[in-house]
Amino acid sequence: MRWLGLVMATTVLMAGCALTSTRQPESAPSPFPNLGPYRQAVDAAASRGLAVWLDADLVKRWAEGPKSLDAAVGRLSALAVRPGVVGVKIADELGYHDALDNNPSRVSAFLTAVAAALRPRIHGKRILVDILAPELGCAPGVPNVRGPAALCRPMARARYPALTLDQIDRYIGSGTVDAVDLSTHLLPVSRYRSWGIDRMTAQRAAWQEVKRLGWSRKVIMHARRGLAHPGDYRGDASSAEADVELFVDVPLHTGAAAVSIWTWRQLYQGQVVRLLDPGLRPNPLWVALLARRRAGAVLFTSFSPSSTERGVGADLDMISRVFTGVYVAAGTG
Repeated sequence: MRWLGLVMATTVLMAGCALTSTRQPESAPSPFPNLGPYRQAVDAAASRGLAVWLDADLVKRWAEGPKSLDAAVGRLSALAVRPGVVGVKIADELGYHDALDNNPSRVSAFLTAVAAALRPRIHGKRILVDILAPELGCAPGVPNVRGPAALCRPMARARYPALTLDQIDRYIGSGTVDAVDLSTHLLPVSRYRSWGIDRMTAQRAAWQEVKRLGWSRKVIMHARRGLAHPGDYRGDASSAEADVELFVDVPLHTGAAAVSIWTWRQLYQGQVVRLLDPGLRPNPLWVALLARRRAGAVLFTSFSPSSTERGVGADLDMISRVFTGVYVAAGTG
């Protein structure tokens, strides 16, 4: 019987080893580009008086596993000690078409894991996340809207369960983040027209809802909007002014601490998009943003040393004319 017991134990042990060997090993961390140009870009931005947020994609790193996340955190730690760095942006459009699978539990797990890994190593700097809130585009609280407007919020909640206002409220209240870049996900002009309202009414309603929810009492709230364009800017002074009123003035007048304008210059969907025209030539949009800066608006944009118009120094010189802060790519993938 002792022999039989030994055989059975050996069999179990071998089976366990076989089972273990079939498990997928954790993937190796994705490679990083050389840190030097990113460190130099951070220093160059800070030397021009710009507040610097490190811009990182940690969703991808978290999905790859602890080794990859730890490697990214180490890189961010090396950059966070640079003068002028105020915080780290850890995700773009959190939970929206990313590795978090539109799953509230995965979003919460990501935020918890990243905060635990990052906070001890970024020297007291803040954590920021970029979030898109589809429900806010549904003109919350606006009376007497026509047609299918009443279905907008239930449909948004059903389609994006990780990005309902209730879920976003939980993320904001969790203590894992200190600041939020928020997109109100405005719908096309034609949709609002069919409801009997316009985009300005919808945007004001969205930011009034943010104010009602009290998010700015829990975190630093920034608005976020993409205004970059391919080639030359195609609008005139009137259309530029309308865009800036909608996406800069309304949030700032309703409690946002700053507005993030995407992006300085970037390859996007096969073409280069930028705020200025090629060659750092001003356009009506730039003129409208410059007027807001002179009036005291706090504006940010995104910048990468791997995508410049005339080089890091020349581009940052121009950026500092309009923007008070910049999201500098950290090269985390």
